[in-house]
Amino acid sequence: MIRIFQQDETAVRKVRDMDSFQDTERTLWVDLQNPTSDEIRSVEEKFDISFQSQQEQAEIESSSRFIEEDEVLVANSNFMVPDREQQYRTVPVNFLLKDDVLFTYRNADLRSFADMVKKIKSKRAAFSDGAQILISIFESRIDYDADILEGLSSAVKAINKQMDLDAKLERQMLLQINDYQELTMSIRENVVDKQRVISAMIRSDGWFTSEEQQRLRTLIKDINSLVDHTNFVFERLEFLQNTFLGLVNLEQNNIIKIFTVLSLVLLPPTLIASVYGMNFPNMPEVNWRYGYAFAIALMVLSSGATYYFFKKKNWL
Repeated sequence: MIRIFQQDETAVRKVRDMDSFQDTERTLWVDLQNPTSDEIRSVEEKFDISFQSQQEQAEIESSSRFIEEDEVLVANSNFMVPDREQQYRTVPVNFLLKDDVLFTYRNADLRSFADMVKKIKSKRAAFSDGAQILISIFESRIDYDADILEGLSSAVKAINKQMDLDAKLERQMLLQINDYQELTMSIRENVVDKQRVISAMIRSDGWFTSEEQQRLRTLIKDINSLVDHTNFVFERLEFLQNTFLGLVNLEQNNIIKIFTVLSLVLLPPTLIASVYGMNFPNMPEVNWRYGYAFAIALMVLSSGATYYFFKKKNWL
């Protein structure tokens, strides 16, 4: 799908195919979402540009993330997309800036791009070239990453409230903590990726005005705050994980202690029963009328005395 945003004196017009494109109007943004090979080729021929392949967009080397030439500026950045409940996947996005026109190539529906379209329609005068749109997309994306991180922080707080000595510790809780750790690392990786790209944009020569440079510096400050927040959330998750494992150990120790005490309480009656269970002919209590009652009473008394001893020592 192709979306071309062109600006005239009164409004911003959206074109959905190259056949409706008019050279007479000012082009601000050409957005390719899940494009076909024919659509990519038509845009490249019309505007004399060349998009990177998906493999090149996903490269992590600095030389692949940001390329600055005389007429073209290329930036690649990863964006997080909801995959399923509380799960996200990462998709690469290719940004290309040439002659004040922004070209974007992506294979996913991204909320920050949808927000950008709404801004262009509602604030036509606020965007006069592709560089402003590029910065606004990154600003919207950083705000979205901050929202994801805030939601994650709330989820971590909810787990913390559930985790007490009376709570039923389940395997699902530990798996959930692990999922949140993975999500935190994904957020950090994506935020740091944008930090690298925006830092390179700040150092670029002549592509952005002083006002746009200031907006980029503000973005770097916001990103640094997000990086600090992700560190805090990850440390908190590690603390919760250690707390969970500690509580599991306590619960297991309590179970083992109960079995140990029960074994020791039953040890004296077992000894008494073993003694009176011997089949020697000269045992004095064998023919005693009250021998059975005496043995039972002795067992109960020995068990009670052992239990009382453990209770007095606060071992129970």
